Amino acid sequence: MKVERVIEGLPLEEYLAIEAEKVQHIAVPTVFTWIVSPTVIYGKHQIREQEVNEAYCEAHDIRVVQRQSGGGCVYADRGNLMVSYISPSTHSQEVFETFLRMLAGALNNLGYPAVSTAHNDVIVGDRKVAGTACYTTPTGTVVHASMLYDVDMEALEQAITPPVEKLEKHAVASVRQRVRNLRETKDLGDINVFREMMEREIEKAERLVIFDLDGTLLNTIDDLGYACNHALAACGFPTHAIEEYPRLVGNGVRKLIERALRAGGVEPEEKITDQVMEEFVPYYNAHNCDFTRPYEGIPDLLAALKAKGCKLAVASNKYQAATEKIVSHFFPGVFDAVLGERENIPRKPDPQIVRDIEAKLQRDKVPSTYSVLYLGDSLVDKATAENAGVPFVACSWGFVAREVLEEAKCEHIIDAPQDMLPFLQ
Repeated sequence: MKVERVIEGLPLEEYLAIEAEKVQHIAVPTVFTWIVSPTVIYGKHQIREQEVNEAYCEAHDIRVVQRQSGGGCVYADRGNLMVSYISPSTHSQEVFETFLRMLAGALNNLGYPAVSTAHNDVIVGDRKVAGTACYTTPTGTVVHASMLYDVDMEALEQAITPPVEKLEKHAVASVRQRVRNLRETKDLGDINVFREMMEREIEKAERLVIFDLDGTLLNTIDDLGYACNHALAACGFPTHAIEEYPRLVGNGVRKLIERALRAGGVEPEEKITDQVMEEFVPYYNAHNCDFTRPYEGIPDLLAALKAKGCKLAVASNKYQAATEKIVSHFFPGVFDAVLGERENIPRKPDPQIVRDIEAKLQRDKVPSTYSVLYLGDSLVDKATAENAGVPFVACSWGFVAREVLEEAKCEHIIDAPQDMLPFLQ
């Protein structure tokens, strides 16, 4: 993950979030760090006069600004490291959780036993070391944090502790917590050294690329079609031309069979679908690699991503046994996680499969940070990525026509596997 440096962060982060759909490199989450002169920053829903000690700020040349996000009032100076995270996802809670894992993971790697809390803070021991806030725009989500490294504690206490009366109804009060400078726990040098070390840790965040299987990595349509026709014929139901199967696939094998039955004029009652499934599964298990092949350019793309140090995963609605067999046959040793349809686990577009992939890749019980990108060929994949709060890139070489992807407002559509690489620069 690339980390940028800026002078004044709040206006820039808002601009980038709003303009994200016009700037290709915001197709993936972007981080930048910034340091401010003494400033009080209060939340969108707060009342300035009840949060800010105006007299103290004026006397000590402390600026007062309002941000677009909610949350509490904070004081920042050149002992704070400000970190902004911009994601093209509008699923703010998932983005927030990713950001908190990123901060806590980076701090742990630097020797601080940091954890995130239910209040969206980061603490070391029983003390708060970073507060965060979040807001969404039509094209993305912005999360930012104020990290206490060597802040002037007296100024912090005075600047945001005015003689206030009870807030009016609907206003949000600052949460006064015990705080600590990170430098008190472990001295890494001055704020500039700390900034450089945090940036290095954030940039080391592992990149995870999640691939759909059918229609994205592999052209599986012939084997699926022949298996389905075999099962339909064995049960006495009409079969279909292989060319018809691209419009029947998606959402797993059971859904394929239901659509194939319905296309042949048969109502897919549960008993009938079960009967066809019993014929389909053993035949497909024996013949799922007969005509299936990787799409042109896929092996080269996977090799390039591995060379970049990316983690690679498969998220499929094909049942788990077949998913594992096919992936190991065509891509032995390439993928770090391979998940298909599993019993009692919801299928895509439920985001659980993305969560399970991330959990499978966790290491040493330390919060791991992943910059995730999802590549798929269908609207089911688009919905899965959106539900998981991760960026989505659609491929036009699969089972869904480019025109359909465009009509569904897929923001990023690629026509060849190598076109994926710029999204990971």
